Amino acid sequence: MSLPPHDVLARRALDSPLLCDALSLARWSGPATPVTSGGVPGIDDARSAISRFSLWPHDLSGRIEERVTWLGGLHSAAEVAHFVVPWSAALRLGLVRIDGSLARPHPDLERRIRDPEQVLEWWFHEFEHTIAHARGDLARPHDPGPGTTGPDLLPEVLRFLYEAPDGHRPDLDTLAATALTGPPPPAAPGLPRTTDLLLHVLWQLSDTGAVALDHHPDGEGEDRCTVELTGLGRYGVRLLLLEVGIHAPLVDTLAEACASRFLDALAVLPFEERSPEAAAWLDRRGSDEALRQITEVVRGPGLALRRWVAAQVLNNTSSELEPRLRALLTSPRATEACLAAMVLLSSGMLGQRGIDHLLAEYGPWVVVDMVAAAMSPDGSALPAFLAADDTPDVDRLLLVGADPHVVGAHPDALMVLDGLVHHHPDPDAAARARELAVRLRVGGRSTDGP
Repeated sequence: MSLPPHDVLARRALDSPLLCDALSLARWSGPATPVTSGGVPGIDDARSAISRFSLWPHDLSGRIEERVTWLGGLHSAAEVAHFVVPWSAALRLGLVRIDGSLARPHPDLERRIRDPEQVLEWWFHEFEHTIAHARGDLARPHDPGPGTTGPDLLPEVLRFLYEAPDGHRPDLDTLAATALTGPPPPAAPGLPRTTDLLLHVLWQLSDTGAVALDHHPDGEGEDRCTVELTGLGRYGVRLLLLEVGIHAPLVDTLAEACASRFLDALAVLPFEERSPEAAAWLDRRGSDEALRQITEVVRGPGLALRRWVAAQVLNNTSSELEPRLRALLTSPRATEACLAAMVLLSSGMLGQRGIDHLLAEYGPWVVVDMVAAAMSPDGSALPAFLAADDTPDVDRLLLVGADPHVVGAHPDALMVLDGLVHHHPDPDAAARARELAVRLRVGGRSTDGP
């Protein structure tokens, strides 16, 4: 899932119909505009704003004489949705303040408009408000039937569009059939079809710029409407998912991320999704620069998971890096040498003799990183890790015959040994871990730091 930078999203938000019109009306209200007891400008002022900002109903012809006639027939600004909707948004967002019977722009409005985070906060507020108040049955907006409102229809549809590839444009029939899992609204005389209900709520949401609707005839001359979630829409849906505790990582944008954010974000992705993201990140930098950036952010204690993910990333380009990786094996920092050893061991470039040589020299550090990367804060994940089919007796490299001075050079060694003492399912192995931890504490700890 990709997102543009916040400053780009903010510019798009300012161009979205609802926020653009709300800001236009806020500026227009200055220096002061009289309002009714309901907080709406009088009809003469409203007519002026409607003409100035082209806040015409969609079904009104563009001919001047028809618009003049329509304007003259208005009795209240509240009759014009294309005026009252952005005006109400301006009031909700604080773009306009009402003091007594006068409306004025917020005194700090122009400065706030230049702040991308503020603009996106305004936009997201209206995005949520529109979802909550969208109505699919336009004949009964104030008394909606079950299954016809924005909260009924939009969450599943937006989640479906969010999880689809960028640029996916399903038509309404496909969207209704594949995204809506609940029962259809009960049949009732005059109730629109599900696709029409969906069209109406999406049409209302399109004023926020979150979705783009494209109407065009199909091969049989029928009108076909396709729907696309825009960059703003992806931003909004992602925030909605995060609000309810659903993980929604920014994956495609990781190609531009710094090495630390890239590795930490990659660590929370399913294993099968990591390789394409690693390839995109590596392509932007080249193998040598990627190794340099990664090495700077994986050294020191407490970063075992980051090193483990880094080894998976560098394995994509290990053949190009072999000389530099072998040189890194001689680093005075145990964590850097451990990273190089992990990459070389999984690269497929070594014969059995080379693998045995690396395991004999660096195996204890590799095991420390493996166990540290698998440890949960309370250590409860260790028994399952140690019992897994792909890690049989992996701890033996650390607990049987390892030189305490070598083990102690790794900054996470004591943390791992203490975890094995308390959580290893084999009492004999736990006892060996306790003995080795005591020897390390007597002999001193690593000074490998960032």
